Amino acid sequence: MNAIQPLKVIIFEDEALLSNDLKLQIEPHNYNVIAMFRRAEAGLDFLATLNDPAQFPDVVLMDINLAGNMNGIEAARIITEKYHCALVFITGMSQKRVFEDAFNAKPHAILIKPFDISQTIVSIRLAVYQNKLEKQLMLHQLDLESIIEERTKELIETRG
Repeated sequence: MNAIQPLKVIIFEDEALLSNDLKLQIEPHNYNVIAMFRRAEAGLDFLATLNDPAQFPDVVLMDINLAGNMNGIEAARIITEKYHCALVFITGMSQKRVFEDAFNAKPHAILIKPFDISQTIVSIRLAVYQNKLEKQLMLHQLDLESIIEERTKELIETRG
């Protein structure tokens, strides 16, 4: 009998104590934290070294404020565009402008610090599930576009 593979997680959090605590709390729930970064740039460099899509994280937990020049929102936009993984923002900020900027990065969830581990696990699971559905929808859309293209060619040839 095959065990369910743990979901791969990357944590972007500038507070080492918080990222280590989060790692310890989620790993017993079948999550494998494959990397943690204080700086967005370091995390993006790491992701760029991954050659096989099977190595990509299933979910990224992203703090909005990070060490370095790039904030979590900027990094999240790049990650979701290039790697198509689920994204959950974690933040202690609650200003309306910050949320609007975060929403534009299209996260699957936002957790406000301090957060409850049960809520965190549910949010991560929902984010991964929603991301899976989005990927399936994208594949179906590509299939439909291909069928439409083929039928259009057939119609043109028949009428030509």
